[in-house]
Amino acid sequence: MNSVDHANPIGYSVTLAEILHDPELRLDAEHYDPNVESNMEILQRSGFELVPLSKLAALKLPSQFTRVWARDSAHGFPYLNATDLMSWAAFGVPALERYLSKASDVDFDNLVIREKWILMTCSGTIGRVFEVPPALDGWIATHDIIRIVPNDDGLRGYIKAFLCSRFAQTQILKHTHGGQIDHITDVQLGTCLVPLFEDSEMRRISAVVDRAESLRQEASVRFADAIIDITKGLTRDG
Repeated sequence: MNSVDHANPIGYSVTLAEILHDPELRLDAEHYDPNVESNMEILQRSGFELVPLSKLAALKLPSQFTRVWARDSAHGFPYLNATDLMSWAAFGVPALERYLSKASDVDFDNLVIREKWILMTCSGTIGRVFEVPPALDGWIATHDIIRIVPNDDGLRGYIKAFLCSRFAQTQILKHTHGGQIDHITDVQLGTCLVPLFEDSEMRRISAVVDRAESLRQEASVRFADAIIDITKGLTRDG
């Protein structure tokens, strides 16, 4: 890490005192990226109250568990992994049907996801935000996804929108840790500071985001139906 002109940064430096006073005692350079400090300065200068995400929502991250697969839904629960959030499974159409065996030695209640929960990828690819559609309600999901359940459903869209913003993503990604695979935890995500606007404004934003999500889900259902029809047609013709 080298000292440079901040107008055209190609590197940066931190003092030993900064590292020792950091609660996380991190030694990786990314944790001290000047963009992180700049991001926080903008939030603090905004004049809005900043509160940790953990004050606005419950965050859950299940422990790792051994997966035992079942052949069909009679013997297992439909299973979602983090990669599925970027595939047809996000539309309620599994790219590959998988079922976690009902005989697995796991706490299924701790793994289940529910409609309207917010999910965030926390291993490998960090910070992808996704809202659980009705088609995935009650599914079992991997431990590589943080579950975010807003305390006030009327602010769900606002929280989701902020988590997708660069102001949230910069805070989230600074916590990235791990050797070969990047990770963040629910505790780290919970420290992400969220600005509070006027209540009416936050709810207005939330309603707009919720409406957009509703339209997206409506389009997803049509897309899923089309895929199923095409698949049936190919099977029949083949």
